[in-house]
Amino acid sequence: MENIDPSNFSPTYYWDYFQYVLRYVDKHYKNLLNPAESEFISSFQALSFPAQCLYLRLAGRSVAWFNRSSLNYGEIESLDSVIQELIDHGFAGEYDSTVFTSSLLHVFTKQTCVDMVKEISTSNESFKALSKQALVDLLVGLPLSPSFSASTWIRPLQLHLYQFCSFLFFGSKNRDLKEFVVRDLGHRQYVEVDEDDFQPYFTSRKEIEEKWQLSLWREWFYEQQDKMDPGQLKDSLFELIVPMAVVLSDLAIPAYERLLFQVGRYLERQAYLEQALEVYEQAGSAQALERRIRILTKLKRMDEALQWAEFGQLHVENPTELHFFQDFIARQASKKHVKQVTGRLKKAEKIEIDGSYQGRVEQGLIDYYIDQGYYAAFSENGVWKNILGLLTWELIFTDRSAGFHHPFQYAPTIDYTTVNTARFMELLDLLHDREQVLLYMRQVADENHGTINPLVDWGHLNWQLIESVLVSVETNALQQVLQLMWSRLSTHAKGFPDLFIQRGDEYAFVEVKSPNDHLSAIQHFWHDSFAALGIPVSLIRVVWK
Repeated sequence: MENIDPSNFSPTYYWDYFQYVLRYVDKHYKNLLNPAESEFISSFQALSFPAQCLYLRLAGRSVAWFNRSSLNYGEIESLDSVIQELIDHGFAGEYDSTVFTSSLLHVFTKQTCVDMVKEISTSNESFKALSKQALVDLLVGLPLSPSFSASTWIRPLQLHLYQFCSFLFFGSKNRDLKEFVVRDLGHRQYVEVDEDDFQPYFTSRKEIEEKWQLSLWREWFYEQQDKMDPGQLKDSLFELIVPMAVVLSDLAIPAYERLLFQVGRYLERQAYLEQALEVYEQAGSAQALERRIRILTKLKRMDEALQWAEFGQLHVENPTELHFFQDFIARQASKKHVKQVTGRLKKAEKIEIDGSYQGRVEQGLIDYYIDQGYYAAFSENGVWKNILGLLTWELIFTDRSAGFHHPFQYAPTIDYTTVNTARFMELLDLLHDREQVLLYMRQVADENHGTINPLVDWGHLNWQLIESVLVSVETNALQQVLQLMWSRLSTHAKGFPDLFIQRGDEYAFVEVKSPNDHLSAIQHFWHDSFAALGIPVSLIRVVWK
């Protein structure tokens, strides 16, 4: 809730939000809480209303310590007695160290740190030229200065239990009560779901503990990666996280795989290749397998690299991920083999564009085509996602009593491909009547304008472009592109050509590459798919004038 000024809200809006969270936790997870968690909630609810408000104010901030004299909340009266109530009930604590700690010093201004150093130091030198971090480093661990009053500094306690309540509500540690504020300020508009229809994200204590442990370690990792030796971080991963894999629940596996990949990439970038390889060996994702093969290649262990590429070719289904393994095997089979995407770039048509368009190469080519008498627009992923999102809106949000865990979801957590496949085919059949399908999509847009849909980009909803695409592309080809997207939304809703151009009956989708740009595997996939479907597609390499 920090740095947000909801001036039109109730003065205690944040209390209302947290009560909503606690009602949700009580309804869905009461029987899964351990004694400490239950005690935190009951003890919090037993506090006076002002004490609850002050605790939430402090707990929602990112700083660790607060000076009593600087606290000023108009909705909370008698702050001294409220602070004492929090202290008496274990929800706040006074500064109890005899030395300066980093968490306290980082709250101070630079000038305050300078003054503290002057009090303690016997040197006559000036400390103003030092950075704030250098001053903190000088003070950490030193006895408190005579002018420092420890009792004036307080901090909220039991923060892990406060954060745990939000974690249960959102199913993630990456989101918090700011989501309520952002929604109520009108910055995001979510599809409305009845509170009684929300389904708990977790179904067992095991799932809760696994996801929470992964979240805590990931947070620790990002805090420590610039402070600790990379090898120590890897050792911690293998001591605390990797053993979880033996009995990991299905719900926690994606978070576990993401964490392994993030740590592996960190070690790889730090040139700890052997350690990164050890981490990737624990992972089951195609991403991790690709990085594993790349490292083995760097280490000149080609037999192993080829073996794992062949494994990937056999077991990976995603075409964009499969491309790497196929290409790697082909390169090893023929020293003259040119990487497929590189070969395609070498054959690309070249067009000269004025150098003033550097940094906005797509706009340069749009202007080039307009000068040639074409209608030209930036299309890339937006037009295809907008078409699919508006066409299938009812399927994405078909059942609001399943797949929704809280009111801030972009869409339900369901497999769309299993949702009323007959209706999906009926919606695709609307494409046979272009006027009718445009009318249908406009009605959907009017009824839901601004509501978040994972596919619809309201800011770039270009009806002229949508109509031009629908009129130009043959119906069967349109349907097959949308079916391909729908079948693998997580990977196939991107990589489309940058531009759409049209002049009379002639049209094409155009991928634009600046002199030093490269073609990705998913772009390569869509180029091949468009060509196979008879959709004209061009690859243009821009040359600066």
